[in-house]
Amino acid sequence: MNDIYKEIENLVEVLKNQEDYVALKKVEKEMREDLEVLKLSNDFSLAQSEYNACLNHYSYDSDEAKKYQKKLHQVKYQLDTHPRVLKYTELLSKVNEPLWYLEYNLLSKFKK
Repeated sequence: MNDIYKEIENLVEVLKNQEDYVALKKVEKEMREDLEVLKLSNDFSLAQSEYNACLNHYSYDSDEAKKYQKKLHQVKYQLDTHPRVLKYTELLSKVNEPLWYLEYNLLSKFKK
């Protein structure tokens, strides 16, 4: 059984040494240090809290809830379309693709 753990560790090392993974970690660090991204992230968290608080008092389809929902969507859009966040999302998708493939193939073997 130790052989399988060793193979898993080898696979982890291969995945961590991929160019896209290294780039992802670099962009992730840049995002944590980017004041604009941090502000947008904070604004998004605040908008989520405001929307959730609003739903404690008003129904989902009320004018008040719609106002906070619109603000939440606007702030999320600003965060999601920031160039660093876009690059991060693109790289994350590339890094996750082989993991999804691996997961699908492993699980499908056991389901048969």
